[in-house]
Amino acid sequence: METTTDKFSAQDTAQADLKIKIIGVGGAGTNAVDGLKLDDLSDVRLAAINTDAQALNQSPIAEKLVIGRSVTRGLGAGGEVEIGKAAAEADRNAIARMIGDMDLIILVVGLGGGTGSATAAIVAEVAAKTDALVLAFATLPFSFEGARRKRIAEDSIGELRQLVHGLVPLPNDVLLQEGEEDTSVLNAFAVADHWIGRGVNSLCATLLKTGLINQDFSSVRSVFQSRGGKTIFGTGTATGGDYVKDALEDLFICPLLHLGDRPAQLDCILVNVICGADMGMAKINEVMTQVSKRFGSREDIVFGAVIDESRSQSLELCILGKAEMDSLVAPEPIKTPKEPEAIITGLGLETEISVDKKAPRPVHRSKLSKKEQAAIDQDEFNFIDADAQRGYFEKTDRNDYKDEDLDVPTFMRRGIKIKIK
Repeated sequence: METTTDKFSAQDTAQADLKIKIIGVGGAGTNAVDGLKLDDLSDVRLAAINTDAQALNQSPIAEKLVIGRSVTRGLGAGGEVEIGKAAAEADRNAIARMIGDMDLIILVVGLGGGTGSATAAIVAEVAAKTDALVLAFATLPFSFEGARRKRIAEDSIGELRQLVHGLVPLPNDVLLQEGEEDTSVLNAFAVADHWIGRGVNSLCATLLKTGLINQDFSSVRSVFQSRGGKTIFGTGTATGGDYVKDALEDLFICPLLHLGDRPAQLDCILVNVICGADMGMAKINEVMTQVSKRFGSREDIVFGAVIDESRSQSLELCILGKAEMDSLVAPEPIKTPKEPEAIITGLGLETEISVDKKAPRPVHRSKLSKKEQAAIDQDEFNFIDADAQRGYFEKTDRNDYKDEDLDVPTFMRRGIKIKIK
């Protein structure tokens, strides 16, 4: 007869045997994975795929795959999507061997170039033939990189979204607004890598670290049951003082949660908390009550809490949410402050989900310099996803002129920031 202790031991073993691989695709994706600092997550495997043999040789990642030598001779795709696609097609079998029998595949890719834009979709296709859960973090090019790269990224993100269980777009234009005005070019390109690192660490910690409230892989998988749909991602952090309140406010104004095409209602949401041993259940309850009000889902909220003994009066929140394709409809104007939708399960709580219309502080914590910790009264326009920019002209053919779609407003095409006084 199996005892309760035996059951817990079996669950711990299953979690320990969970196979996770993070794959950087293309030059930008490989660079992002190169810089990942995985906190005590040695079981997570890192890999990289590229057409540029020289760039890949300089990567410290142990598992590397140069694709399409017969096509590019190891010299890269030169920004040409067709070359990148041919290179990936030539090595589908090698890609399949790299994916293997993983439980979770996290793709990291920069869209807009030749290799990443073409290869990510093929890697996702190959992974779709396995039982792996496939998530992707995809950076989108700066406006100053040109209309051609932007158009390639638009096409690629639409294709990739249909092939993975969850896709988190990271628009460089939006993320750059979180930096200082004198941010160097090198640091500007590293901003998205920082956000990727936060997301990957939080997700892997939920699955692999022993927590105050543990979540198994099946719980995470329940958030991403099908491919397609839109995914939201955001983080918030705070240390000292009223750190719970500050971390929640930092989360609510995360720039990635205010993109123009963010779903008005989510089907499922994953919330992960990383905190010190001094964080009790009363504060956990406070966090979940506030998060459920702001990001309520139609179905349920999957919650995990990880204890980091090195933290004290410190909290990091990360949310991943999913809206399925049939849920992506234009939101109705909110007429009442509360609209009950669901109940949180697993914490012994019964909390009504509602929409909180209270305006958050205007500046995310990552916007503040080390010397300036006070909030800045400033609102900035956030650029919406490309497939939502055409508005009235969304069902018509593109009106192209010199690689620009003239049906899209000029301030969106040119990436012009609009500050609301």
